[in-house]
Amino acid sequence: MKHNILYTILIFGTAFTASAQVNDASNTATNNKRFSADSAQFSAYDFAKTSPFFIKKLMPLTFNSLKINQIFEKGHLMKAQDATQINTTALSTEGISQLKSVTLWGLFSYNRSVEDSTSFSHQTRNNLVNPYYFGSVKNLNYQRTVYNLKALASKNLLNDNLPVGLGADYRIGNHYSTNDPRGEISDYQLNLVASIGYNIAKELTIGAAYRYGYGLEKVNVAYKNNSLSQGKVIPEFTNYLINGYGEGEEYNERRTFQNNQTRDGLDAYLTFDNETMGSFNFTFQTSKEKQKFDYRTSSGITKYISFNLINEKYRLYWLKKGRNNKFSADLSYYRNNGHNYLHVYLANSYLYKDNTIAARGLFSLINNQITHNFGLGLSKYGERKQDGIAGNDIRFNQLNYSLSYGINRQNKNNHNWGFSLTGLYNQYLDSDFNVLLANEGVFTRNVIYYDYAYHTTSKFGANLTGDYSIPMFKQVQAGIKVALTYWRREDLKDFGRTLTSAPGKDRFSSNISLNLYF
Repeated sequence: MKHNILYTILIFGTAFTASAQVNDASNTATNNKRFSADSAQFSAYDFAKTSPFFIKKLMPLTFNSLKINQIFEKGHLMKAQDATQINTTALSTEGISQLKSVTLWGLFSYNRSVEDSTSFSHQTRNNLVNPYYFGSVKNLNYQRTVYNLKALASKNLLNDNLPVGLGADYRIGNHYSTNDPRGEISDYQLNLVASIGYNIAKELTIGAAYRYGYGLEKVNVAYKNNSLSQGKVIPEFTNYLINGYGEGEEYNERRTFQNNQTRDGLDAYLTFDNETMGSFNFTFQTSKEKQKFDYRTSSGITKYISFNLINEKYRLYWLKKGRNNKFSADLSYYRNNGHNYLHVYLANSYLYKDNTIAARGLFSLINNQITHNFGLGLSKYGERKQDGIAGNDIRFNQLNYSLSYGINRQNKNNHNWGFSLTGLYNQYLDSDFNVLLANEGVFTRNVIYYDYAYHTTSKFGANLTGDYSIPMFKQVQAGIKVALTYWRREDLKDFGRTLTSAPGKDRFSSNISLNLYF
């Protein structure tokens, strides 16, 4: 499998490099850098990555980039199952090419992160909605390696009246802790999409797509020091099985399970392009995912639980291009509904719901070699978790604001510099908290109480970025970018329970990257 991944990466790398070999390679690299600095225009490129249906309409003819990032996060202002400190090295390359009448877009990324002080969370960072996992009070150091490969292809048929497309998204990850209890999780996911459209009129196109995917997660918890494996010497080393959103049970035998996942869904699209009004793009997606958790040996399969998740997405994206300016608006609504099924009880015990309503506007003003970027964002997030066995019912709503300004300038030698500043505010709106005091235990005190305190306090922050790039090797624009983000919370809400530990006051993160455009 690893050889196939490397072979595919080589193919994409060759395609991207070849697409950059044009007569004026230096000019292409400079234009790609300027394109990435135009926030309104680049948001259309990001939107098009959601489906092959959009790549011909909203992506440029060519764009190629390679980025190497070093990311550092530190602070105790976090959810209970997050890490207090994270070091991440990331590499990604992406680009779009034209092969005769076929438009191809692809991305490859590699991420390696080291997490310090992660507790109650023997699981990946990609499937946090699931209700079935192992955990322990002991703080663990986790190492995670994730490879991701994405590709989209689109071609117009029947005199350009019938756009068809294909897409694939493959991810493989390895996650393990380096101290007892030693969690080891391997996972992979493959998602496929096939789209088709029809041009009803010159300005109006409709389309649809079918999505199918499957995945696998294998989880195992072991101990290098066997004397700690039963939690009798030091209780914080005890391994717990969290099943829903209530107290976990001590689970020091058969500390392994497998999660098989399948999903399928449908998309619906509508685009309207008009020189006066701009480009309107609407997408609706719905999918159903089934996760089956079981224990497998040579003697057979023991079924634990099933988890069903229904996802819906509505999104309207508008891009208006002027002679010296561009404006984009992005309106979206996302919803997840999940419930489990316990085979031992032949019943449901856990319900999960979340929803996001978001609006974002970007305005880019271009004056000769200077680009001004203005941004405004507003989103509302709500979440609810209900556990019937524990009698827990917890809900909260929050409102998120962002306001940004950035400037990018290019001189006559194609040297490029820029900076941006973003103000951030997370406002607590309302919540419900119903947790039976009689069922209070180690998970309730360390995770449920902690997370409720975290979600019911308002937070404010800021992000500052700066970058500088210059032409190199006649066909590459190379630059350094630095981003700093800081968050701080307000006072915690008193909800009548004693916290074993409380969310910290602040959190800081930095991102230093080398960026190549070609």
